[in-house]
Amino acid sequence: MNDYIEVDVNVTPRQPGSDLLVTELAEQGFESFADTPTGFQAWIPADVFQETMLNVVNQLDTELGKATYTLKKIPGQNWNAEWESSYQPVKIGHKLLIRAPFHAPDPNVEMELIIQPQQSFGTGHHPTTALMAEKLLTSPLSGRYIMDLGCGTGVLAILAARLGAGKVEGVDIEKPAVENAAENARNNSAESIAFSYGDASAMKGKTYDMILANINKNILKATMEQFSASLKTGGDLLLSGFFVTDTEELLAAAGDFEFIEMKNSGEWAMLHLRRKTK
Repeated sequence: MNDYIEVDVNVTPRQPGSDLLVTELAEQGFESFADTPTGFQAWIPADVFQETMLNVVNQLDTELGKATYTLKKIPGQNWNAEWESSYQPVKIGHKLLIRAPFHAPDPNVEMELIIQPQQSFGTGHHPTTALMAEKLLTSPLSGRYIMDLGCGTGVLAILAARLGAGKVEGVDIEKPAVENAAENARNNSAESIAFSYGDASAMKGKTYDMILANINKNILKATMEQFSASLKTGGDLLLSGFFVTDTEELLAAAGDFEFIEMKNSGEWAMLHLRRKTK
């Protein structure tokens, strides 16, 4: 088995911009990622790694904040255990457990989703995913037409389908994410979900009852007009992937929507907006 390099990145202030950094590292060959309280960890085969790949981390000093990193070599035989230990299952009361195949099942929850992490797409353990999932668990979904924009592993789309949504679609700009989401849907009895490769333009010409978007602040702001065009009057928009301190900025950009609710998990926030009746 190959040896791996573990890179521990600390970002100050902690912010969604580091998610873009994860995407850049994935494009350079980093295979797996896990969030930490101060940033994230990334892993890459030792025979592929070059420290110049981390120049994008140094660039964060001027673009989005300050970033530092440390390196550690992990023997191949220990890497799987190291990586798997970084992912923890998400449990929302007695209603839902989101876990990877290597996590133990919990017979005391009403619903269980098994999500296989691939590359930069985790099991759904990020606080923003939990916020969105918790909201879906208390939302009327029966028969509704739902879009999961930036679907990643597909966990939110799968949850919506399992909760009774009538038609569910998922879109992501990363082809491996689309493939992984479709695999996860099959493994969770949600084969009817239509996953596709693309961006917000995939919503053009369609009208949804609910749109889920767990992305980042800048993309959410840039997509507000499309959200409005693609939601029926009275339709629900659930947003996450940003900090509590970004909430007012997003609300200012959401002219066609009324504020329903904001929830947070630590510094991360979730907004529930509703398209206004004109």
